[in-house]
Amino acid sequence: MAESLTAKRDKVVGIVKAYGPLLPVTIAKKLELSITFASAILSELVDNKSLMLTSVKLGGSPFYYVQGQEDKLQNLMKYLNQKDMETAELLRKEKILRDRDLDNLKRFGLRQMKDFAVPVKVTVNNETDLFWKWYLSTDEDVNTLIGKYLEMKFPEVESREEAKIPEMQVKADDAEKAKEEQTKLGQIYEQELKKEIKTQVKPEIKTEVKTEIKAETEKPKEEKIKIKEEKIKEGKIKESYDPIGNFFIDNQVDVLDWKIIKKNKEMNYVAGINTDLGKGVFFLKYKNKGKINEADLSIIW
Repeated sequence: MAESLTAKRDKVVGIVKAYGPLLPVTIAKKLELSITFASAILSELVDNKSLMLTSVKLGGSPFYYVQGQEDKLQNLMKYLNQKDMETAELLRKEKILRDRDLDNLKRFGLRQMKDFAVPVKVTVNNETDLFWKWYLSTDEDVNTLIGKYLEMKFPEVESREEAKIPEMQVKADDAEKAKEEQTKLGQIYEQELKKEIKTQVKPEIKTEVKTEIKAETEKPKEEKIKIKEEKIKEGKIKESYDPIGNFFIDNQVDVLDWKIIKKNKEMNYVAGINTDLGKGVFFLKYKNKGKINEADLSIIW
């Protein structure tokens, strides 16, 4: 006799209670369900509040958990990008961070990590100040910490449901201003992440490289390559040395490593590329020629 849909729902909840937080693919595998069917059940269970899902994602999929498993969410911090993970660790250590005291990267990151950062508005003399609290911190801890921070009697801590981050405030002009700030922070965040990745590969392209050619040897001549240190600015790959650098930037391809085989003619790359299954790491090869042949393709393998 076919198992009822209600029984399947109960099994899904039971699996999450026992092992959560879990990815949908793990739940489907444990219950021997198709990922499509399991996802439909999970969506329904989230709608009726039987399950909750995270803002942290792995391969584009959130994790599912039940009430009471909130302390386990901090184990998912490892799936944040490096910058956000550092910000989350700082918040966990300090328990409270004041928004206006942070740099743009941290401010933007805190607005995205909804699993770990809870916005708290504090009103002093009719002026509202935004703080972020570690999601496991108690209201009592928050009152004490912010009170000490402001060096005055703590005036008011709004509940999590009432605390709104700037872009969700009621006034239209405030909302518009906050929206512009959020967009600006997002742009700065993306630029800084790209700069960070490019800076990581800088040592390999900053060093002077020169291939010596000796007349007495029978080896094929290799092209001399000399990259002058002063011509490469920190965190930036110049198109004169990377003929398709702008293509990568325009298509949001993160270059993790690269090597010049022949200047302006042949390059090898290791790059992070967004796919339907999340970000993957790929080997890419560039050759400046009109057509490729089987010999060119065989080099990749």
